[in-house]
Amino acid sequence: MDFSHLPEPVLAAMIGAGATVITALVQLRLSWRKELKERERAQPITKKSRRGPVIAVLALMIAAAVGGFALSQYFVSLREGDRDALRSDLQSKLSEINATALRLAEARMNERKQIETETQRADASRLGEEGAAASVLVGPCRPEYGGTVECTEQSAMRITVCASVPAAATVKEVQLYIRAENSKQPWAETRVQPGQDAGEARFADKFSERPEEGAKQVCQGFANWSHERTRIARIVVKYAL
Repeated sequence: MDFSHLPEPVLAAMIGAGATVITALVQLRLSWRKELKERERAQPITKKSRRGPVIAVLALMIAAAVGGFALSQYFVSLREGDRDALRSDLQSKLSEINATALRLAEARMNERKQIETETQRADASRLGEEGAAASVLVGPCRPEYGGTVECTEQSAMRITVCASVPAAATVKEVQLYIRAENSKQPWAETRVQPGQDAGEARFADKFSERPEEGAKQVCQGFANWSHERTRIARIVVKYAL
């Protein structure tokens, strides 16, 4: 056994108990030999000689008690050492479990972010395919200052119809529609081309872009020079990200 890790009081007790046991055994042997010699000589056994073995046995009992105590302390120290080793091993396992749980949580979070990003991209792509729409109601043309001169394309008030799209969007197509205010005609049947005369109404030949906070606007000019009709000018901007 390795006693190097024992506390000094326990080690001293064990050494003392061992020395006491050896001394008691020696005294007991000497007492027995002396008693045997006296019996051989047929001499009476005195009280002092009788007390010799009793004292030796008593010393053996004390030494055994001390030795037992020291040995129990030794086993206790062994158990404490095993307990410390077990505690250290458990702490190591818990640390590994915590690290694994953190890695799994981080992986799930990254996976969730990736799914959310892909979902946002899919939604943005779908919205781009559907297009961003904007409409403006434009009233009949009125001669300036109450004059009697008929409105012309050159004298008509020009407006701009703008739809907002993401700042990073690339415009694929701008669809143009002109419909009378109270018309129930489907929008698909009212589509016109840029620069096309639609009965005293016309969109500009080209669209323009201008930035706005967090996005940008795609705009198309429009003019209505009819003095009777109120028109709805509508644009749908198809884009890609």
